[in-house]
Amino acid sequence: MASSSYKSKTVQLIRCFCGCSDMSVEEVRRIYTLTNSMHQTLLDPQAAKLFRRYLETHRLGDKGETEEYLDIYEKCAEFLQEEQRTFTLDHIDELRDLGLSNHHERDLMRRTRGGQDSDIKSGLNRIQGDCLNEIEARSDFKEFRSAILKKMQRISD
Repeated sequence: MASSSYKSKTVQLIRCFCGCSDMSVEEVRRIYTLTNSMHQTLLDPQAAKLFRRYLETHRLGDKGETEEYLDIYEKCAEFLQEEQRTFTLDHIDELRDLGLSNHHERDLMRRTRGGQDSDIKSGLNRIQGDCLNEIEARSDFKEFRSAILKKMQRISD
């Protein structure tokens, strides 16, 4: 009879900001590294989710501006990934309901009337870039990064 042996490996887990899930120390470190760049953070689904959870747990009442910019950024990303569907005024309404600024709305309306997919995508990318800049300019992202660092320091103590 063959014998099998295995080494048990203990993985230390850290609770998420909302308390709903556990993350490995390696995952927390990986996400912390991504927070050197707001753009890299939002491109990573786990990091973006963790940032959103952080914002939700630290808000008082209604969504703050950072969450609104994050909503708009993510909705633009969703629209940019939809190759099959035609971009319509309904899509602009969705963005406006999330808090899209008037100048971005007018710009997208103009691009949509032109009907060129590349022009519409360029407008959506521009909106995403502006949202990134707004999020980076706010203290929420810096505080998020600091909160991750504090979690990592607690486990190394």
